[in-house]
Amino acid sequence: MSYPYLIQGDNIVVNIDHKVYTVSKANIAFNKLLEAIKTADWESVKDLVDPKKVIINYGNGNISVKGDEFYWKDKILDNSITRRIIKMLVDGFDISPMVAFMDNLMQNPSNTAINELYLFLENNNLPITPDGHFLAYKKVTENFLDYHSNTIDNSVGQVVSMERNMVDDDRNSTCSHGLHFCSRDYLSNFGGSSARTILLKINPRDVVSIPRDYNNSKGRCCKYEVKAELDVEIDDIENKPVYEDVINVDVEGDTFLWGSDSWHDNPLSF
Repeated sequence: MSYPYLIQGDNIVVNIDHKVYTVSKANIAFNKLLEAIKTADWESVKDLVDPKKVIINYGNGNISVKGDEFYWKDKILDNSITRRIIKMLVDGFDISPMVAFMDNLMQNPSNTAINELYLFLENNNLPITPDGHFLAYKKVTENFLDYHSNTIDNSVGQVVSMERNMVDDDRNSTCSHGLHFCSRDYLSNFGGSSARTILLKINPRDVVSIPRDYNNSKGRCCKYEVKAELDVEIDDIENKPVYEDVINVDVEGDTFLWGSDSWHDNPLSF
């Protein structure tokens, strides 16, 4: 038995038992449904148009995708990150780094911090690491000390931390207490000619606030790891599309891919 169908742009419309189903390209079943139609696998077609039957679970069971909806512990989440994960899934990318990122993010005790981190990630092109952390920048003195107190060692390999409750969680406080990180665009606003630029690895659960100034391009956290000093032009790293001779930053055995401003050129970056 075959079913009437119509492929129209980014949608597939199928009529099954006088009921019309529309499956968009954003649906995780889209490519499988298209292939089932091409091969006349009508039994699979019937299953694939039912979102209740197309459920994919990830990680420790906290995350699932049903049709084109993203669930965290059976609660629907709809934000830039979840939509991006579904898009990557549909396009055939490995989403395990993003799943790990969501696992870490949802361990953040502050709902406000979680929502503010979305703002930071939406506005900046920063990579996600395989274990679900993200990379950001920081300017330090020529001796690798912080500019504020001139006492914190930010040499490569250092893990810097402070009590979370000592970090200002008010995003209206644009310059305040905490361990600071920033985007590439913010770098030009800080430090002199002798400043060093370092690469930080940050767990999203340790982010406390994203100040509202400078278009959400800097943040405060309670812990980060210094992964590298960047001694190359940042433009040479971030503006190189992955599909054209990708540039790798290889530090202590960890390789992170840096892509262009378009996230889909590099599934590990925002």
